[in-house]
Amino acid sequence: SDMSKWARMSPWNFESKYKLLQAGLHYLDGDIELAEGAYKESIISAQKHKLLNDEAIAFELYGIYLIERKMITEGVTQLSMAVRKYKEWGAMKKVEELQLFVETVKQNN
Repeated sequence: SDMSKWARMSPWNFESKYKLLQAGLHYLDGDIELAEGAYKESIISAQKHKLLNDEAIAFELYGIYLIERKMITEGVTQLSMAVRKYKEWGAMKKVEELQLFVETVKQNN
């Protein structure tokens, strides 16, 4: 695919995004083990390449994935990391929305 080619040619810009897309596809295909690994790889890649926005998004999507799998505590931990990264990035509207979502998850579980 084009995205995998871009990730190989310019890992700095595309690797974390590619891993995040892989994670979502693996999850949709029901391959939980590969999905979880790809979410973690996306976070690590974003950290390594200092892509704060990609890191925030990866933490958020990994947290939602965990909550959907009924791993509430772990999911809330990942979402809390996402909130922290969104704050660092300056995305305050996203911080507010995600904090509200985290509170809803906590209240319902």
